[in-house]
Amino acid sequence: MRFLRKKKVIRTVTLILIAVFGLMYWQTREKPSEQPKAQNEITILGKSEVSPEKMAAYIKKKNPAAKLNCSIEELVRIYYEESNAEGVRADLALCQAIKETGCFAYGKDVIPEQNNYCGLGTTGGGVKGVFFAAPQDGVRAHIQHLLAYTTTRSPQKDLVDPRYVLIKEKHPEIFGKVATWVGLNGKWAVPGKNYGQDILNMLEEVKRM
Repeated sequence: MRFLRKKKVIRTVTLILIAVFGLMYWQTREKPSEQPKAQNEITILGKSEVSPEKMAAYIKKKNPAAKLNCSIEELVRIYYEESNAEGVRADLALCQAIKETGCFAYGKDVIPEQNNYCGLGTTGGGVKGVFFAAPQDGVRAHIQHLLAYTTTRSPQKDLVDPRYVLIKEKHPEIFGKVATWVGLNGKWAVPGKNYGQDILNMLEEVKRM
């Protein structure tokens, strides 16, 4: 009986320590650096610096009525899952989605039913772009499209981005050549002046919450 009680105490202490160290990890990563990298050095690939919980809180603060086909928490979870699988920074991919959709308010060519979070296939003038059956597909396509720009290695998961092959075969000047978020200026969005900087500045705003 005493052994079981001792075992239960050890398990409880272990869980508490895991939670504390997890919180300390994200607090350390989210703290703005005194000597931050220059914006043109921040890469598309890498580890997130902001926790999923904080990203969800930011979206809720900016648009509590986000037009999504899942909860905000679920969308954020999917972004971290898909991004981590491919080595892409989930926090910045989410900032890009927020920028592209007006924090999921839409109102331009793309509509919420498309589950298209990065403007895939839309060129303006009423062209809606690609439709995806579910949020997970839309997120995966977004991350795979970022991969097409930043690396020549194939995606780890089944290809759902219909424009991945187009970039690979028709645009050798782009395929695997864009290492940084600032490098997306004039390529992902045209004219796209300060496109990457807007994404990076948004993440700094999230960190200051």
